Amino acid sequence: MTEADGPSVTFREAMAPTVSVLTDLSTTAIEASARHGNLPSADSMAMRDLEVDEKTYGGRSSWDRPLADTQSLGAMTLVAAADYGHSYAELFSGSRTPVYGHLVVARAALEACVISAWLSDCEIDPTERVRRGLSELIYSAWEVHRLKVPEFGDTEVSVRRWEEVARLFNWEVKPDRRAPVVDGTKRPLIPNGISRLLLDDREARLGRVQWSYLSAVVHVTWYGLSPGIIDPPQESAALGPSLAGVGTESRSVDAQSLCLIRALRRAGTIRMIYMGWIDEEWRRACELAERHERELLGRRSVSKS
Repeated sequence: MTEADGPSVTFREAMAPTVSVLTDLSTTAIEASARHGNLPSADSMAMRDLEVDEKTYGGRSSWDRPLADTQSLGAMTLVAAADYGHSYAELFSGSRTPVYGHLVVARAALEACVISAWLSDCEIDPTERVRRGLSELIYSAWEVHRLKVPEFGDTEVSVRRWEEVARLFNWEVKPDRRAPVVDGTKRPLIPNGISRLLLDDREARLGRVQWSYLSAVVHVTWYGLSPGIIDPPQESAALGPSLAGVGTESRSVDAQSLCLIRALRRAGTIRMIYMGWIDEEWRRACELAERHERELLGRRSVSKS
């Protein structure tokens, strides 16, 4: 099934279950905080981190509540991932089926899922979580300073502030490909993070392939754009460009949707476990998502046979 000129009823109908599942999962993730009064549960790892925050970090630097702020960063990155996921779904509900737009949004969603899961990781101690939060704030300050936009004001002040926090915590800060390394901690490689979310394997090739392809679309390279050509260019005796038919194939959309739904479900679950927010609403959304993932995987198996 392809979509070259505009959305057919058949294509929209085929996408309807994916749109429904992704919209539901995204909305349930975004609304989780409000469902729980915007506070971690009493017996959660997040609440224990807040207790450490007050006892260990209060008064040590200008950053009074590093663990609380890192929790907020984890919250906002998950909201971003879910918002991208919701936008991805909406692209298939409009008057025209996207050829490349959904791939750009999918890339942003996967990156947000990786960073959210990294910040809300339930397998690290409070000190490592503070390092991760600080690395994000230094990274942001460095990027703003690099842009040299006058509207941001004196960006050096922000850079100095966060680097001073690291010094007071006795942590060395050094750059690595423009991202900061804080006492050995730096942002995860996005391809490895994707593999971990999709396959529980941070070294799997799938993440690298997926990230490379989506990045190629974002950077409008031929490798990224060429899969959108459905019909080959037509030869013409007249001078001028040779035009090809472009469109969207359902099997490609199914593959991207499968990756996005699974990554969002797993990143969201990491966050919900950390905050103590695994409730009936989240379980229901995850059950529907997992069921649809199996259906999408089944479609891929049939198309390859």
